[in-house]
Amino acid sequence: MHTDVDIAVIGGGRGGLTLAIGLLRRSVSVAVFEQTSELREIGAGVAIAANGTRLLRELGVELANAGNIPPYLEFRRWNDGGLISSHELGRWYEDRMGAPMVTMHRGTLQRMLTEQVPKEHVHLDHQVTELVAEDGGVRLRFANAPDVVAKAVVGVDGMRSVVRRYVAGAVSPVCSGEIGFRGVIPVGASPSLPNPTSLQVWCGPRTHAITYGVDDGRLINLLAVSVPDEIPAWTRSTNRVPATRAEALAIFSRAGWTDSMLELIRGIEGDMHFWALQELPGLRRWSRGRVVLAGDAAHAPLPHQGQGAGQAIESAYTLAHLLAEAGPDAYQRAFDIYERLRKQRTRRVQHYSRMAGKLIKLTGATVPRRDHDLADLPRRIGWIHEYRADFAVRAAQ
Repeated sequence: MHTDVDIAVIGGGRGGLTLAIGLLRRSVSVAVFEQTSELREIGAGVAIAANGTRLLRELGVELANAGNIPPYLEFRRWNDGGLISSHELGRWYEDRMGAPMVTMHRGTLQRMLTEQVPKEHVHLDHQVTELVAEDGGVRLRFANAPDVVAKAVVGVDGMRSVVRRYVAGAVSPVCSGEIGFRGVIPVGASPSLPNPTSLQVWCGPRTHAITYGVDDGRLINLLAVSVPDEIPAWTRSTNRVPATRAEALAIFSRAGWTDSMLELIRGIEGDMHFWALQELPGLRRWSRGRVVLAGDAAHAPLPHQGQGAGQAIESAYTLAHLLAEAGPDAYQRAFDIYERLRKQRTRRVQHYSRMAGKLIKLTGATVPRRDHDLADLPRRIGWIHEYRADFAVRAAQ
């Protein structure tokens, strides 16, 4: 049968664009279909560890040229900003891992990836509504565009994936019980914040915050998280609602947070929302016929290990390599190897992300043991950052 494209990628975010870049560099026919009218990322900053930056570097995207390289990972107390534990990043981290840790604005990452995909391969305003298996291909139906037939389809369309319904049925994200808000703040808006370019984890009772410099260090990214006594009713129908700085200030003021953090909250720029933090439960399968899932559509973690982008990049790189080597007609072999390589690792990262969220919000007698154990953190989570998806996929063939 006639097909319009070899590989159709549903979703033009970081995972979908990384996949497209990997396929195009291997001369595979690919088209990206994005439901929005422009390729842009909402939100604030993103941290990408060596397991992601080394793969993008191989694909010709050097994040260190545009991002901030945090000199330290620091854990601090919520009430006075006192240092609990500090670990060198910067040059030490890059020498050990073979690639840098980079923090940057999500929009900057999106722009750098978009620049690597020629415009003729990206189709905006294409909201997929239905997938139909046909002999030799998959028909994609869109809300406002003609059908497209592809030899294989990759759903990289996020936590609320339409493609996932076709592959795995009705699987909904699970709320962790945590509510977050995030934004960027000019560095001058919080003069009392120590080491603003470092990656900082602020530990509090039933609350925590993450701060780091983005791009050239003139801005600070903030993610602040709390665990309310009752899960808000709005989380049953949406993952975010508009919020105000006054509402966020009230939460962290009541918890006794230090003035330097309250300064940051007052200085948040742009629209602000409360977000229900969510993860995706383990799927029984990641593919069905000629359709496969990747990124948050397959394995969305909570943000507490900073691995949402890293895992999406790993999966996209792996799948691009396998599909290019096997060819779209041998999709089943590529999908099988991909799932075998990725399922166990992504579930383990999800587990560690879940545990990290609990540890940094501990209260009472368990806190001193937690603080003591933080000194050993590089050894405990080094396996996340050291992982070589490039080595793994080549060894699996």
